Amino acid sequence: MPASDSGASEANRPKLRRGKPAESFADEDVPGYSLPGVKPAKDSSGKLVEAAAASKTDIQLIPAISDATGPDPKSYVFEWIPGEEADRRKQMVDLAKDQIRAYVAAKSKNQIAAKPAHTVPAKRVAPPKLPDPILENMQMVAYDLWNSNQPVLILSAQAHMPAGAASAVSSPTDADLTYSIVLIAYPDIYHNLHKIYSGITDKFHLDMAPRLELIDAVDADGDGRGELLFRETSDMSTGWVVYRASADKLWKLFDSLNPQ
Repeated sequence: MPASDSGASEANRPKLRRGKPAESFADEDVPGYSLPGVKPAKDSSGKLVEAAAASKTDIQLIPAISDATGPDPKSYVFEWIPGEEADRRKQMVDLAKDQIRAYVAAKSKNQIAAKPAHTVPAKRVAPPKLPDPILENMQMVAYDLWNSNQPVLILSAQAHMPAGAASAVSSPTDADLTYSIVLIAYPDIYHNLHKIYSGITDKFHLDMAPRLELIDAVDADGDGRGELLFRETSDMSTGWVVYRASADKLWKLFDSLNPQ
């Protein structure tokens, strides 16, 4: 059989020999590997030191959407007319408070209190009206997702009921909870807000309603229109979700926690 010629010179060709090498062939530290003949260091619990150090390193996750043949990146930030943003912000805040009050009231109705063995039917009394919730860490952004100069407003905030609100709900615990809300709406031709989505959750309901954190507006499918990228946090894990906003609702395009 003729000798093979890979094009490499004789000096650069690997040579195979039998037996143990006279000296170590590796003198450089390679991350994740130990030098020949050197046992990896272990701590008192028997775990590898390198693995323990790696687990303590902070891991930062950065989502990225790319397409070599897609459109050039663009900003979907909506440009406000002077004085208009403040009016829209007030509308969004009022609507967000209404949504949180409705959420707290619905939770209170679902809680059934213990009843004594013999009860006398009592006169039906209207439940007290819930006070305005307090919004904190509030942020509102506006995007021109549809390239029509029509703003889509996204408000996110943390909320809690004011002190003394326990008398208006069935459980004092409800008054101490912190609620997360993401509200998405747009103004119609009459300048009234049209709600697209309202997502409210708390630490006891992350399994049913994950907490959403807006990242940015992106063109996820390359059609020139913007979609909304959120970071979602459930009771078990954290992932990413992409929604397309229509005139009436959000359509889920991608969900890393629940892939389809």
